[in-house]
Amino acid sequence: MSGHTKLLFLTLGLLANSAALVLAEEASKPIIAARVGDEAIEVTEARRLMEAVFEGKMPTGAMLPMARAQVLEEIISRRLVVAYAQRTGAAPGSQEIAKAKKHMQSQLAAQGRKVADVLKAERIAEADLERQVVWRLVWDGYLAKYRTAQRRASWFKEHHRELDGTELTVSHILLQAPAGAGSEAIAELTNKAASIREEIASGKLDFAAAAKQYSAGPSRERGGKLGTIRRQEPMDESFSRAAFALKAGEISPPIRSPFGVHLIRCDGVASGTKQIEDVVGRIDEALAKELLLTLSELERKHTPVGYTSAWPHFKPGTRELDASLSATPVNRSK
Repeated sequence: MSGHTKLLFLTLGLLANSAALVLAEEASKPIIAARVGDEAIEVTEARRLMEAVFEGKMPTGAMLPMARAQVLEEIISRRLVVAYAQRTGAAPGSQEIAKAKKHMQSQLAAQGRKVADVLKAERIAEADLERQVVWRLVWDGYLAKYRTAQRRASWFKEHHRELDGTELTVSHILLQAPAGAGSEAIAELTNKAASIREEIASGKLDFAAAAKQYSAGPSRERGGKLGTIRRQEPMDESFSRAAFALKAGEISPPIRSPFGVHLIRCDGVASGTKQIEDVVGRIDEALAKELLLTLSELERKHTPVGYTSAWPHFKPGTRELDASLSATPVNRSK
């Protein structure tokens, strides 16, 4: 089975498995979360991606709208990349799309299934599947040109500590909002964390004492000590990214994660020994994220992006939640 076919099957399976979660009223009357140009993004699509990303382990409380907003931005970025390809003449033609769909159909037929039957049974629109086909064709084409040996080598050189197996010993202070709190509560926690950081930096309070006094995590009894972490585990991505930007003894600014707001201290660094050939997969993943951001930001200058109140979203150009939205999306379309 080709790479394209596997990706298309994965997409079809993801859509099918998540369709049962969609409310009947939403299926009959689509609720719009955002628009990219003239194309609408429905709440049901955002929910499907949420299920795929978090695999049943949904963030709770004030972190839930943050996670929802991040998922929506991922969908928007993909739409923008396709729009960029269309605007610059790099989008797949009708023959290429038809070829990809025909290949998928033949693979399904070998299993005794038809695309139409699957779409009908799972209440998935054919347009959704075709959109995914176009996205994969566009994205795979860009990735093939972007992931060069030279770019991989440059990335490894610039980010070697994140990739070579380096381990950090870290401590943290975790501030958490009550369950169901909105974006204002997260903003207040961020300000409080900044004030605690200033107290520590000025010498009025040491980190261990601050952890015991303020932290909501069990590590507060150990002065905030978490032990050793690597770049990819065991902490959340936002936490690890911030930690690995620190030198020994440094304290991060307030960092938001699905668990709350953190102040992170790097207590020590143990350098790794992995070489570039050991971490090509991780480099490729990082380059993909970099490319997605680059192309989507380029296209934002040409394709308008608009939001509704039906799904949490960030203020344009920021990673700050729109304060007018509650933690639970409102079911209405625009």
